[in-house]
Amino acid sequence: MSTKAIKQTDYELQVAQLQQEIERLNDFAALSSDWFWEQDKEFRFISFSGTGISRMSRNQIDFIGRCRWEMPISPDSYSAMQEHKALCKKHEPFYDFQYDIFNDEGQLQRYTVSGAPTFDIDGNFSGYRGIASNITDLYQARKAFKKTQQQLSQMIVGNPIASFVINEEHIITHWNKACEILTGIPASSVIGTKDSWKGFYDHPRPVMANLVLNGAISKDIEQHYGHKFQPSELIPGAVEAQDYFPKMHDGRWLYFTAAPLQDEDGQTIGAIETLQDITSQKVQEEKIIHQAHFDSLTGLPNRFLALDRLNLLIQEAKRNNKKLAVLFIDLDDFKKVNDTLGHALGDELLIQAANKLRSMIRASDTIGRLGGDEFIVLINNLEDALEVRPIAENLLKSFRDVFQVKNRELLLTTSIGISIFPDDGTKPDQLLRNADSAMYHSKSEGRNAYHFFTEDMNAGIERRLLIEEQMHGALARNEFDLNYQPVFETQSEHIVGAEALLRWKNPALGHVSPDEFIPIAEQTGLIIPIGYFVLKEALKATKTWTEQYDSNFKIAVNLSPLQFKAPTLLNKIKKYLNTNQLSGDSLHLEITEGVLLGNQTYIKKAFEEFSQLGIQISMDDFGTGYSSLNYLRQYNFNTLKIDRSFMQDFEEDETAPALIDATIAMAHALGVKVIAEGVETQSQRDYLAAKACNYIQGYFYSKPLPQDELTKLISRHQ
Repeated sequence: MSTKAIKQTDYELQVAQLQQEIERLNDFAALSSDWFWEQDKEFRFISFSGTGISRMSRNQIDFIGRCRWEMPISPDSYSAMQEHKALCKKHEPFYDFQYDIFNDEGQLQRYTVSGAPTFDIDGNFSGYRGIASNITDLYQARKAFKKTQQQLSQMIVGNPIASFVINEEHIITHWNKACEILTGIPASSVIGTKDSWKGFYDHPRPVMANLVLNGAISKDIEQHYGHKFQPSELIPGAVEAQDYFPKMHDGRWLYFTAAPLQDEDGQTIGAIETLQDITSQKVQEEKIIHQAHFDSLTGLPNRFLALDRLNLLIQEAKRNNKKLAVLFIDLDDFKKVNDTLGHALGDELLIQAANKLRSMIRASDTIGRLGGDEFIVLINNLEDALEVRPIAENLLKSFRDVFQVKNRELLLTTSIGISIFPDDGTKPDQLLRNADSAMYHSKSEGRNAYHFFTEDMNAGIERRLLIEEQMHGALARNEFDLNYQPVFETQSEHIVGAEALLRWKNPALGHVSPDEFIPIAEQTGLIIPIGYFVLKEALKATKTWTEQYDSNFKIAVNLSPLQFKAPTLLNKIKKYLNTNQLSGDSLHLEITEGVLLGNQTYIKKAFEEFSQLGIQISMDDFGTGYSSLNYLRQYNFNTLKIDRSFMQDFEEDETAPALIDATIAMAHALGVKVIAEGVETQSQRDYLAAKACNYIQGYFYSKPLPQDELTKLISRHQ
């Protein structure tokens, strides 16, 4: 082949290669979202190419023959455009120059351009060529993101909740004023660091934000927080936790959250954390929890917690094959003390009783207050039930000591019932119920005693519950009635009055003894409406006897401590007296020593009000209390009733007559008349007459009678 032919072949090959390169570049241009531009040496646009021309937002004809800085650019771009113009006149290349230009519709568009100068074959400047893009959407997105960042920064700085921001390297970028106040750490010593947390953390910050940034639990998180953290229910991807920080001030509880901070692409680039002081809330929660489990007065476990511990001790006893004792403890006559001396003194007495119980039991045993004056003691790890005996005996003995309460000396005994696991039950409520039954048996046996549970005791508890149940509504069903025991003048043996005695006949229970139902009525408060029924019916009957037989006939009605304190008592009595057109001296109110164990001012005022109405006051059951003599000195009693127990012991006990003599002599010396109740024999009657006892009441003359039968008896003694 000739040299000419070879040269021809090389030329054609080069042309083909060049053609391929041109086609490749054309493909790139066709696929690009940019457009290509060219300027002459006067910087005037002379041509545009590329598919990106459609994104110019202006007709390209507007650009031809004009310089870039001659286009309708935004005033905000003037300064940057002048710098760009100066650079172009120096024939320097430029990259990513951005400016804003108005489109055909008057809207601003942002362009980014890059260009390079061109020179002719002689090296003379011939213009520029380059590429351009419409980046309006990207610019607006970045602008919005920046605005969001600024707003976020302002929100964090101005947020009243302690807030801070960390980046991907856990470096703190924001730390607001609330954080400074809460932690005591200034922002200047924290921002830009990631280990400035020793001011309130136990060790350099255990970064909870790892859960947000890495999506996984790191070892330091697991070690420090354990399972305290949890996913946030409000913020997607966030976690929350609470912990106690002993180094903060005097120790603070914090609730904190870590939420992801994301860029415009949704990538996590940091975390926003908040800290809230919840110390007062935690203190309140702990207080509520304590109140839910402990008695506010004595500090002992309450019923709920005591039964929960009983359940745990039962499980322990099962595992160890041991016995467990439940002691149900009730303070004898506490209600009387509480009703008469006031709740403040009663509360102090309960506190002392609780402290006494604490001092008597082992550290391993449990004591709780079930409510009112009822306590529970749980004795565990027993081999034999008899091991409880010395404990119960010591408890009884300790309560026989006098209680010193607000300058008063009070005697307070206890009644104790004992049930044993597993002999008397295997469940908490069963053991407690049986111990309660045994306690009531102790009370029925005279109190100040303890008894182990037996099956027979349940019958007594069921009886008491049935009485209480039937008593509700008994008044409405007209089940109550009155009997009257006449009172005789000793010397003349004339009937001068009677004592009203309540009787109850129930369809389910039959005749119920007053000794059985009246204490229950007092405990339930039913004694007040029942007592008004007695007053109303007794005065109604008295009206008949005063009109038909003796205008001086007196009716005696017993008042319990609860009745005496009832604020409506005086008005009720006035109403019943007026309704029956009776004077106040027709009524004798019999009260026991228990009525007087209260507010002295109130009692004296009540005595004065009764005296103004002419109502007589009798001290009932004289000689059975502790302070009767003192009360006779303090209050103006009209009558004193010698308790029936003195008459019952009259023939057998040599001291009984002497005590009767002393009582009559003392009463007369004070100007108080005397009634002897329980008189059953001629010798008793004659002895009392010889000692100038004013009145006699008892089976020697008559048992209690219905109204019509007493009416007949009165007619025979006229």
